[in-house]
Amino acid sequence: MTAPASLVVTIDTEPDNQWAPLPAGGGHPPLTFANTRGLSRLIDFMGRLGVRATWLTSYSVARDPESARLLAVAASAGDEIGGHLHAWETPPMGPGDNTARPYIYEYPPQLRLAKLQALTETLRAAFGTQPVSYRAGRWGLDATELRHLASLGYRVDTSIVPGHDFSRSRGLSRPGPDFRRYLTSRALQPWQEEGVWEVPASATTIGAFGGTAAAAALTRTMWRRGDLLRRGVESLARRARLCDLIWVRPLAHPRADLAAAASALVRQGARVVNVMFHSSEAFAGTSPKSRTPQDVERFYGDFEAIVAAARAAGPITPRTLSEAAGL
Repeated sequence: MTAPASLVVTIDTEPDNQWAPLPAGGGHPPLTFANTRGLSRLIDFMGRLGVRATWLTSYSVARDPESARLLAVAASAGDEIGGHLHAWETPPMGPGDNTARPYIYEYPPQLRLAKLQALTETLRAAFGTQPVSYRAGRWGLDATELRHLASLGYRVDTSIVPGHDFSRSRGLSRPGPDFRRYLTSRALQPWQEEGVWEVPASATTIGAFGGTAAAAALTRTMWRRGDLLRRGVESLARRARLCDLIWVRPLAHPRADLAAAASALVRQGARVVNVMFHSSEAFAGTSPKSRTPQDVERFYGDFEAIVAAARAAGPITPRTLSEAAGL
C-alpha cells in the first residue's frame, strides 16, 4: 500500500519588506520585524487547519528576541526550524552586500561558506537544535551550495521551483537561477543531489493538457522567450484552459487555480505537496503582495483553499520538510 503524500508548508521567515527597491544612493533600509513579531495569528491558524510548518529562518530573524520566542513556541508544538540565507544581511559581509541583494553564488567560496556557517550557528544558538532543512535566499542554488549544506549538517533543500526561470532578476552582476528543466515527473518526488535531498516548491500545469509531458514542454519553451509571442501563446493557452503553470502558493494565482493545482499534484502521485510563502505575506504592509488588510484576508483564504483541495484529492498527511524527506 502506497504511503499517503505529505502536506508540507515551508515559510521563508524574514524581516519586513525585503523586496522593496533599494535606495538610489546604496545601502539597505533598517531591518524591521513587524511580521515576525506578529506571527501569532498565522501560528494559530495553521494549528486550526492541522498543518505543520517548516520555518526557514533568516539570520536577522533568529537574532531578534521576540521573533525567536514566537518561533520557539511553534517549534515546541511540533514545527521545524530550518535555514534561509539572505547573504546580504548575514556576516561576514562582502563586496556588494551594501548595494545589492547578491545571489550566494556571486561570493568567493570561502566567504559564502562562512555566511552559511554564521546562519547555522545562530539558528543553533537561538533554538537549541541543528537545522537540517534549508531554502536559499532568492532561490540561489548551485552544486557548491548543496555541498556546503551537506558539510554543515543540512539534509534537505527546497530551493527549486519547477518550470520557473529567475534569470531576468539580477543579483550583484549575475542572473538568477533557471529551473525550467525540472518541470517533469521527477519533480513530483524528492531526489538526492550532492548528498542532500531536494524537495521542490510545488508547481504544476493545469488545464486540458495539465500534468502532461506536452504541457511541460510547452511551458519550458515559452519560458525561454521574453517577447510578445511568449505572452500571446501563454495567454491563449490560459484562456482556452489548455495549459497554465501554477505555483502552489497563496496570492500567486486565482484561488480556483491554486486549488486545482493542489488537487492535481495529489492525483498525479506527488509524494509531497510543498506550499511555500513568505512570513511577511501574512501581515499587512510588510510585503509587496500584502499591502492591505484585504490582501492578508485573501492570503488566508487562499491558504485554506489549497489545504482543503489537497485533502479532498486523496490521502495526505501533514509533515515537516525533513519528515517528508524521510529523515
